[in-house]
Amino acid sequence: MDVSARNVVFITHANPEDNPFAIWLGAKLASAGYEVWADVLRLRGGQDWQRLLEETIRLRACKVLFAANQVAAGKQGVRNELQIASDTEKKLGASDFIIPLRLDDFEKPFLVAQAQYIDFEQSWASGLKELLETLQDTYKVPRATGNIGTWLDLQLINGKKLTDATERLISTWLEVRRLPQWIYYNPDFESVPQGYPKVQYKDGAITCVKQKGRDCVSRRISHLLASGWPALELAANDGWKKFADIANQAFGNVLRDKGLKSHEMASPQPAWWVPATGPQGRLSFKWPGISGSRQIQGTSTKRKVRWHFGISASVNGVPFPHFRLKSRLIFTQDGSHPLDSAARAHTLRRSFAKGWRNARWRDMLLSFLYWFGDGTTVIDVPVAPDEALVLSLPPLAFDCPVGVEDAADISQDEDDPDAEFDTAGDEEAEDEDPHDDAPEQS
Repeated sequence: MDVSARNVVFITHANPEDNPFAIWLGAKLASAGYEVWADVLRLRGGQDWQRLLEETIRLRACKVLFAANQVAAGKQGVRNELQIASDTEKKLGASDFIIPLRLDDFEKPFLVAQAQYIDFEQSWASGLKELLETLQDTYKVPRATGNIGTWLDLQLINGKKLTDATERLISTWLEVRRLPQWIYYNPDFESVPQGYPKVQYKDGAITCVKQKGRDCVSRRISHLLASGWPALELAANDGWKKFADIANQAFGNVLRDKGLKSHEMASPQPAWWVPATGPQGRLSFKWPGISGSRQIQGTSTKRKVRWHFGISASVNGVPFPHFRLKSRLIFTQDGSHPLDSAARAHTLRRSFAKGWRNARWRDMLLSFLYWFGDGTTVIDVPVAPDEALVLSLPPLAFDCPVGVEDAADISQDEDDPDAEFDTAGDEEAEDEDPHDDAPEQS
């Protein structure tokens, strides 16, 4: 077999769990000029998909990209494709025929145990940059100047029609309506009182709690964010980081005071979640132009676990100060302590909510925030006895001049009502290989 005659970059992935990643990656590689092949990009109803998959790997692929996580590693269809790729690698006498793309923690299958992966877990963008450099510089994978035809075909396969109707989009951003006026530096860290946020800088502490003393200095926060703190040799960017640390601590204190529990995730921000002592049943939310209801915790009798909605929050300064929220799901047995097994929790997150649509996540977040904010339009986040960040509710909304036609979102969710999200056959479906059935016709 002549490796130089091959020009296809094949993507093997968990279907349907990682279809969005495969579609995104396929579009990026195709627009960069590579010939890309993956089932979600190419197959149509009526095609002999098993033969096409095998022939593409055996006869046309120059590299096989393995979108790697624990779900994909457990899929029989993915394992079959890796086996074919491994057999092909041996016949070619080539090395590094399979390139794992790490999406999350996973136990390496034997066939790729020695392969060096490219990290996509921290950032898809940085992972793509490394992958493109590897394909071009290390392996000299052939490509055209730009595979526009394949890229356009990909958009037609997976795209949705645009409509002329204006669409209201609810963000996950809470605008900071008001900032504190002053920030202080005390060179003696231990003398700064406890109870309010502070961050260490040199031997002292930066805080919004008013400090008195000959060596204590202060600065308006607006000046800190605009030009830093020259007296402390802090540039504007570093000054923002110190203030952001204070703001994140303060928001965490408010969440804790509301009765939420903190759980460390793989990301830097913890997840603040609603324990069993929190509100049960549906919670309504009603702001001008926005209303609805959702549960923010419940029980899955089939899986014998409790599920709990939560958020991670971090303050951002661009394009204006706001808190950016990320929805989380935590699973417990007793309503109070997250599952000990990180692998079990990961599997539940991937399978339990796989059918939830954007509308469900949006309404769960809005229900959570309406309860958290006591039905008001502001949240006070104290940073000192007489100073607070003031956040606006509901989250910021944006008007898009066009809408997206999506028939799947027109009808009611199949897994409503919220009282029990499981549907018949879910547990079997978690281990089911999507390659066992031919793709639906488009």
